[in-house]
Amino acid sequence: MKRFSIIMLAGLIAIAGAFATPYYDTGSQIFTITAGPTVPLTLTHFASDTTEVGPGENGTHTSVGGYGSIAYQVFTNPYLAIGGELGYQFNYAMDSNIFTSVPILVKMTAFPLQGKFEIPIGLGLGMNYISYKGMSQLTLGATFDVGFRFYFNEEWGLGIHTGISVIPEIYLTDDMKDHSGLATFVPAVISVAYRH
Repeated sequence: MKRFSIIMLAGLIAIAGAFATPYYDTGSQIFTITAGPTVPLTLTHFASDTTEVGPGENGTHTSVGGYGSIAYQVFTNPYLAIGGELGYQFNYAMDSNIFTSVPILVKMTAFPLQGKFEIPIGLGLGMNYISYKGMSQLTLGATFDVGFRFYFNEEWGLGIHTGISVIPEIYLTDDMKDHSGLATFVPAVISVAYRH
């Protein structure tokens, strides 16, 4: 019964989005601030070809942390906005050190359902400044997120978002090659959006 309800809800949203009059025009702008927890999902070590799953000592050796970001986007057509996002993430490791990440991303967001209720679906690609135990590196980064937002007036909205953040850590020198890996995190954030 639950599966049927979810399928029906998804179908109704898709139909509503397909026939709804777009709220945005080309050139419309949206500014978003997000904050909330981020859960370590996986940590893959390339040298040993192993993957640890989940937070904690038996998983990725990091705890649930926090994530916050600011984003500014401009609509290129009534359903697609492009802009940038600057974020900050931290997670405590089991050895009491802090892993930090500062993603600087180009972000593209589609709005299949928009107006008073919105479903933003975003993809971010760019650079990521990571730091752990006094070592830091500029690496690539990617995010995918899906949200639900409610606008309580024409300009201001409140929403929830989740997705996945992918952070590769690649070293090319022989002395550091064994430290190369890939980490993934799942943020679950609240957003405040201003549009005009």
